[in-house]
Amino acid sequence: MSLYGNQLFTNRLALRRVQEEHLPEIVAWSQTKAACGGYLTPESYNTEQMREQIRSGVFWSDLEKMFIVERKEDGRPIGTAHYWHPTGKHNTATMALKVAIPEERGKGYGTEIQKSLIIYILDRLPVEAIEIYTDINNTAQLRCAKKLGFELIESLVYDDQREKRTGHLLRLTAQQYKSHPIYQYHYE
Repeated sequence: MSLYGNQLFTNRLALRRVQEEHLPEIVAWSQTKAACGGYLTPESYNTEQMREQIRSGVFWSDLEKMFIVERKEDGRPIGTAHYWHPTGKHNTATMALKVAIPEERGKGYGTEIQKSLIIYILDRLPVEAIEIYTDINNTAQLRCAKKLGFELIESLVYDDQREKRTGHLLRLTAQQYKSHPIYQYHYE
């Protein structure tokens, strides 16, 4: 993984700063169940509201960054990645991703995206931990999180766009990151 300005690169992917030109995909993905998969409720973003948030820097600040994820081989957008510092927890980052194209799931992109963001966050930001939330039935994400060194903190019921879901809060501390083999022997 390498960082160049507003972009992160992995072997197969480019994570680029969300720009206005990405609004058609992001808004469309936010309004379809297929793009959100079985474990997320569509966010139903509004184009004008998203445009204003992008222009004002909401999605690109010291506290938050949102990326569009593209395949390097052809530039095809396949999803989004996002991290932010939750209110009152500035020593923690929360991370979320969406592989929005159903046929692109199951190819390891989710792991590649998360691993690159973890390395970026823990090597460059003053945080002590990264947290992720996932549905208790999202076995692919749970497997990925375990592989990346996350530990289960608690199970909880949460509101996902007015739909009640049960999920897990998982955490990777900076100390765990420094000692986990997947990050010590990183050759991307």
